[in-house]
Amino acid sequence: MKPYYNLPLEQRRLQQLVDQYNADARLWRRLEPKRRARRKLQPRLSRKRLKELALREFAKARPPHDCIGEWRGP
Repeated sequence: MKPYYNLPLEQRRLQQLVDQYNADARLWRRLEPKRRARRKLQPRLSRKRLKELALREFAKARPPHDCIGEWRGP
């Protein structure tokens, strides 16, 4: 986790979310060749099934969320 000390307090959480989104987008683009190959090798799979497989692959490749961090109570 980057501390973002150079940013005001209000912007730190937003910047973390933006960085996470950008990392997810890079990972999704990196997995694109596998999705294309799956569509070519298994053309009879439905769109729904292809999407499900792509999302599972993405979730598996994504790093786990860090459980240590800011806690906001009720």
